[in-house]
Amino acid sequence: MQDGIIRAAEITYVALILAVAGVVWLEAGTLPPAPYDPLGPKAFPTWVSYALASLGFAMLVRLLFGHTIGRARQAMVVGLDDLISEGERRPWTAVLTLILAFAYACALSSRSIGFLPATAVYLFLAGAALGPLERRRLVVLAVFAVAAAVLLDLLFRRLFKLDLT
Repeated sequence: MQDGIIRAAEITYVALILAVAGVVWLEAGTLPPAPYDPLGPKAFPTWVSYALASLGFAMLVRLLFGHTIGRARQAMVVGLDDLISEGERRPWTAVLTLILAFAYACALSSRSIGFLPATAVYLFLAGAALGPLERRRLVVLAVFAVAAAVLLDLLFRRLFKLDLT
């Protein structure tokens, strides 16, 4: 049963990666050409979409050959293979994190939600998704999310002089 859930989460994740690559590619195609730049503003997002699609297809090929994309075969430190036990696998965490990032990008582009609240909510929800739901941890996470959002807002407005409204 667990293997079926993990396989469904991995397929969903790959589908979302490919969908994001497609959306980036389509949106990059709508950017106007720049008269002063031979590459134009769409070159970087187009190449990012190609790279994302390539990685998505590589993950899809691994899945088609029966491999998993969420588990390492060996420890990252040589000689520690016997000390590392199998951790709890939470296959939908990656899917939820990707969906939250996409929702955050949509919230920022809608202009009806400000940068500060959207960033604070995103950081809190992403942090909550990545760890256990304990009361003390969530309080610390809420404080961190608000503080980080305020610091990022100050950084972008004051240092980089970006209008985030």
